[in-house]
Amino acid sequence: MRITALLLALVVCLGTNALAWVQESSENVSKILEPIRKVGKSGLGNIEAQKAWKQIANLSPDALPEVIAAMDASQPVFSNWLRSAINAIVEKANRNTKALPLEKITALVKDTSKPALGRKLAFEILQSADKDKAQSLIPSFITDPAAELRREAIALLIEEGSTQKKGKKDSEAKATYRKAFMSASDKDQVDTLAKELKGLGETVDLPAHFGFVRTWYLVGPFDNTKNKGFDMPYPPEKDVKLDASYEGKEGAIKWIDFTTEDSYGIIDINKVLGKKKEATAYAFTRINSPAEGTVYVRAGCITSLKIFHDGKQIFARDEYHHGMTMDQHSAPIHLKKGVNDILLKICQNNQTESWAQKWEFQLRLTDFAGVKIPYTIAKQKGSAK
Repeated sequence: MRITALLLALVVCLGTNALAWVQESSENVSKILEPIRKVGKSGLGNIEAQKAWKQIANLSPDALPEVIAAMDASQPVFSNWLRSAINAIVEKANRNTKALPLEKITALVKDTSKPALGRKLAFEILQSADKDKAQSLIPSFITDPAAELRREAIALLIEEGSTQKKGKKDSEAKATYRKAFMSASDKDQVDTLAKELKGLGETVDLPAHFGFVRTWYLVGPFDNTKNKGFDMPYPPEKDVKLDASYEGKEGAIKWIDFTTEDSYGIIDINKVLGKKKEATAYAFTRINSPAEGTVYVRAGCITSLKIFHDGKQIFARDEYHHGMTMDQHSAPIHLKKGVNDILLKICQNNQTESWAQKWEFQLRLTDFAGVKIPYTIAKQKGSAK
């Protein structure tokens, strides 16, 4: 709340700022961003960040693509500051009828190597400045790795399928809905498409379609008093021994084999290990890949999460009860042909509110665009090493 209020105050203060736009080199823009990047959740570093924010907000619109591209969902505080500064630049440009660098903004939208958060904001700016240009890009988003942009293309296809269905063109509607379904990841759109396809006589198997890993071994609880468990390397991080017994928070614990029946592959840890607080759990699976190559681990988790592939940490986020959505976390991994081990570490804190009791996760394996990859669950016995 403190950060949000501060950003609003800065916008108000700058709203009537008549300073000329400042031209900066790419190197200088990067340096200006650093104080904001270092701001802590508690507000540490706000004074330096305020100065940097004013510098950014006074940059020429030509600097917009670079500033927008710096936004990253993995740095929410930093990105919130940037977004307000970007809005200030755009508003000032509009007031002064200063043209935005739309070609560069369009190029940023198309650049799949950039973070999704910045590309989505670039698209929103383009929509406001040139609606026709923005609209022409939407069909190409259907295979985009950014779920935020794919959603736009899927919405368009849902509308197209509905029109075809009303026109009694059921075969065309099926093809349109199926195309959208192949790329959809937001639950509301997935549910809509599944309902439409089933209504047209199509069979829909959500877990199989999305490539959710449904079979896991789970063990816990290990201690997470005062959230210390997230950085504590308990035995499974050193060597997964599925026949081992560990000393846990409440005594001896062993791995439990569990397969979920949930349509979205959700593993309810409370159901497997019992309802625990200030606890750490591990989930392990071994997959067999028919080919070598880079794929994406896409996970949803309502609490703190670490992901390991073949003993190497590939993802970490220490945040509790921030909600869970499909594909909210993503990390690339290079699969070997054959056996690959995936280990998750999921921590639960001490909050007692009703909305803070869930302890669950979901995970799937996909290609660059979010389409499932072929794999099977490998036989799992003894040590992972």
